[in-house]
Amino acid sequence: MNLHEFFSRNRLWGKLIGAFIGYQIAGPAGALIGILIGNFFDRLMFKRYTQPYWLYRIGKRQHTQQVFFEATFSIIGHIAKADGRVSREEINMTTMLMHDMGLNRTQREAAQRFFNQGKAANFDLNAMLNKLISTCQDNPELLKLFTDIQYRAAQTDGLSEKKIHVLDIIFSYLGFAPLRQQHRFYEDFGQYTYSQQSNSHSYNRSRAGYQSARPKPENALTHAYAMLELNPNANKQETKRAYRQLISRNHPDKLIAQGLPEEMIKLANDKTQKITKAYEVICAAKGW
Repeated sequence: MNLHEFFSRNRLWGKLIGAFIGYQIAGPAGALIGILIGNFFDRLMFKRYTQPYWLYRIGKRQHTQQVFFEATFSIIGHIAKADGRVSREEINMTTMLMHDMGLNRTQREAAQRFFNQGKAANFDLNAMLNKLISTCQDNPELLKLFTDIQYRAAQTDGLSEKKIHVLDIIFSYLGFAPLRQQHRFYEDFGQYTYSQQSNSHSYNRSRAGYQSARPKPENALTHAYAMLELNPNANKQETKRAYRQLISRNHPDKLIAQGLPEEMIKLANDKTQKITKAYEVICAAKGW
């Protein structure tokens, strides 16, 4: 039974609880006052959970969750197939994502179906992106989290030129800069080796290259400012304000209220951890 059903069918709980608490505090007179307060609570809850706007908002959130879920797995499949074939590593990554999200059997089957639809030759990427935009256009943080998921998934088996091209189409559609204009590309691929594989170019980091690709201290500070969407000249007060605003906007509970599927809460937590880490890097560098 959901909240709508509970408060539309039960209009006595507030009175009963109010009477009990009031009686414990002030005897019969307190019970009477508790009933009056409980009656007010029951009426307020009944009005809230039966009004059309509340029902519309719940329905809209559920629709957003469905679209976000479908777009996430179908576009992961589309990017994985950009090189012509889906590798075992990419399949394992998608399976692990389902596991991390704690999907039940029905949800796993839906995710697999969307993934297969995305890698099909007739998949309409633009139509799926339009559907996502029309659903999440008033929730920009959801779109940012969506691009983070796609970018990380695309790295699984090497970030080839074809994958970068598809990512750039996605970023452009959603109003973001091309990948090579984003700080995270150079954070992850600051130095790389170039190789030829099956007529496709991909960037592969050797063990030594992986170590050198880690941000140097000065680059880490630049990346931290970019993560907080700040100018490097921002003062302590501006930095703290930006940090608090980003943490607030990216709080998992708020994103779920906006339409993020509850199963993706781990991904939202990862985002807030990165924001916090960026703030700590800046504070340490500035001695705040």
